[in-house]
Amino acid sequence: MSPAVTVFSALLVIGGGLVVMAWIMTFRLTPPERQAQTRSWLIGWTIRGIGVPFLIWGMMNFGLSWSIQPFMPKVQAALNTPGTFAPAYVRALGSGLFVICTYWAAFTLGWIAVTAAQGLTAETKPHFRALCTTCGLGLCLPAAVFVLIGGWTMAGFAATIILAPLVGYAPAVLRPRKAPPMYARAIARIKFGKYAEAEWEIIRELEKCEEDIDGWLMLAELYATKFSDLGEAQRTILDICDQPQVTAPQYSVALHRLADWQLKLGHDPKSARRSLEKIIHRYPGSHVARMAQLRINQLPETAQELQEQEQAQRIPLPALGDNLDEATPASETELSPQAAALQANECVERLRSDPNNVAAREKLARLAAEHLGQARMAVDQIQLLLGMANQPPGRRAEWLSLKAAWQIRYLQDPQGARKSLEELAAEYPQTPQAFAARYRLEKMARA
Repeated sequence: MSPAVTVFSALLVIGGGLVVMAWIMTFRLTPPERQAQTRSWLIGWTIRGIGVPFLIWGMMNFGLSWSIQPFMPKVQAALNTPGTFAPAYVRALGSGLFVICTYWAAFTLGWIAVTAAQGLTAETKPHFRALCTTCGLGLCLPAAVFVLIGGWTMAGFAATIILAPLVGYAPAVLRPRKAPPMYARAIARIKFGKYAEAEWEIIRELEKCEEDIDGWLMLAELYATKFSDLGEAQRTILDICDQPQVTAPQYSVALHRLADWQLKLGHDPKSARRSLEKIIHRYPGSHVARMAQLRINQLPETAQELQEQEQAQRIPLPALGDNLDEATPASETELSPQAAALQANECVERLRSDPNNVAAREKLARLAAEHLGQARMAVDQIQLLLGMANQPPGRRAEWLSLKAAWQIRYLQDPQGARKSLEELAAEYPQTPQAFAARYRLEKMARA
């Protein structure tokens, strides 16, 4: 009995392996949208093509009655020899299962190959024909050898030998992978100042893959920063956002970049705000929406405010040197008290609508300390700035240095200035302000 079981197990493994291979190759050739339908078809076809024939084969060789003897002669002869029927029957089952599985695999692979060939395009048809010719000519000799040795029982196995490589390589022929767009030439043209040629290089690559978001962003940036055509850049970005396959991060990056151009090139904070609001409306409650809202809160209300912010960023903060306790230079006192008060009131109005307006609060502190004689209020405003979250370390170091300078210059508070300088040196040790703060602390210690 043991040799018969061994033979049955070996034939079961070979036949089952061919069935599994046919399943896998069928799914590889099936488009994703049709795989559920193909799975249902394969289950039914496996039951009808393997299960039912194997059941019939088992009944045919069992010997249902004296008038219906086993189909295989060896099994029929084993009925007359005690102890030999079971091994012979198991061998017959294994042989039948092997033949059924090989024929099933051959028919399945052949059917899938024919079905795939019906959807060939003019570009893929020559490649598929060459694949069929190569597999047929290269494997016909081994297949013929199996047929000559095993007869018709090996015909399914021989056909599977020819069809398996054909179907295995078919996905690469029928659905070749498109090479990703390469923008190296466009980048080189941009570096050499050949912007018109760079535009054509980007468009040429986008023709190969119209869904490439990075290429469209590069084209929009070219329009905005090199051609100074903000309108065309905006149309390109909005076209990107209208694509159905665009993801939330890509949508956010595109509109944030558009907002950057509208601020830096168009000096139009209102348009930048509208661009960022699109993110909030498209993905409400998401992370990208929260990031957009945070940036909207930092935007100026008008173009004049934007201009003031840009100018304010170029005003150097006082250095921590030997002149902390000296009077404000004359160049800094050109603003009249009336004009300073008017600007301070404007800052207060902005802060009422947006308490997190960093530029307005910083300007209010400067006006209060350097022009209105309200140094205590200025220090309080700096303290509020230091309490704001998500502020760059460099800005915090500048605010601490400004606070210390005012405490020495206007408030005559060396103890408070010492605490500010120590905090600056401890929290931001690698900044230029920290080096100056340590120098000032050593000078205060020697005094």
